[in-house]
Amino acid sequence: MDERIKLNNDFRIELFDSILSSNNISLRQLSRELGCGYSGLKTWRRGECLIPSDKFDAILKLAGIEKTQIEDKFTKLSSNWGAVLGGTVANNKPKRLIKQKMIHARTFRKSKISLPKINVDVWELLGAFLGDGCLSKTFSNYEGRWLYLAVLTGHMYDDLEYYKNKIIPIIRSFNSYVNYRLIPEQTTIRITIRSRLIFDFLKELGMPVGEKKGQLRITKEMFGSPNVVKAAILRGLLDTDGHIFARKDEDYKYLHLEITSADDRFRKDIIKLIGEFGLRAYEHDTNVLIRGNANVRHWMKAIGSSHPVHIKRYNRWLNTGKLLPKRALSQMV
Repeated sequence: MDERIKLNNDFRIELFDSILSSNNISLRQLSRELGCGYSGLKTWRRGECLIPSDKFDAILKLAGIEKTQIEDKFTKLSSNWGAVLGGTVANNKPKRLIKQKMIHARTFRKSKISLPKINVDVWELLGAFLGDGCLSKTFSNYEGRWLYLAVLTGHMYDDLEYYKNKIIPIIRSFNSYVNYRLIPEQTTIRITIRSRLIFDFLKELGMPVGEKKGQLRITKEMFGSPNVVKAAILRGLLDTDGHIFARKDEDYKYLHLEITSADDRFRKDIIKLIGEFGLRAYEHDTNVLIRGNANVRHWMKAIGSSHPVHIKRYNRWLNTGKLLPKRALSQMV
């Protein structure tokens, strides 16, 4: 049975930071080196998910560390440890107590949450989840039941305004009062929606459950939708797993737009969807790339962005003719 690795918190952060520093690479570049998804790698670094044993071996190799040197800093678990633990805990709890808790939780959720009309904003939210979110089913020992979670994670500085002014209002259209959480030690911002109703709703729209790599697709329904829906999905993808940049060797004058995905089929789906707006996109490593000022102008006119960082940087290029390297939103003027 495949093993999973759980790292001690302090060592986990130290390990990933040392690899990035010593190899002078970014987290995206590390995901390519390991042959894994960028979103998945971020969850390993944050300690949200366990690391497959083969990927852990590759990580240690990059760090130049032998397992025997760090035996006290990680724990080996079987791939189905969560299901086994959940089943054991459930069997050991009085059935009447579990039933009472489930009835109470379901009553509360039904009274508080309702599904909105499926509109452009909802499709943009789905695009954001396809880019940097996940649906997760996990067993809660404390509550004695399965939890159905929809989680969206971004950068604490760059994505703060985007989450506050765009993502949170859309989620609250479900009559679900959620808020973001800042995690300074991981430099992340996170939204966690604890609702089976919203979980199932996003799943029906096309969001996969669990590991996204190999499951992500632009569905037939999405391809058959009006252009405003297709644009909303692409906006969500750009604003969570993409960026606009210019290269130093081109004197920062010529724009590039990039969306990252480790899923081969999903990259091809994205390229096909972009093509329906008269734009030509290319695959470059794990990225979908659009090159040239005219093409990025066309994207911003036909598809656009809801992310303040992208909008400010694009407007800066319009005003100055140059797009200098990205800085955190807190450092932008």
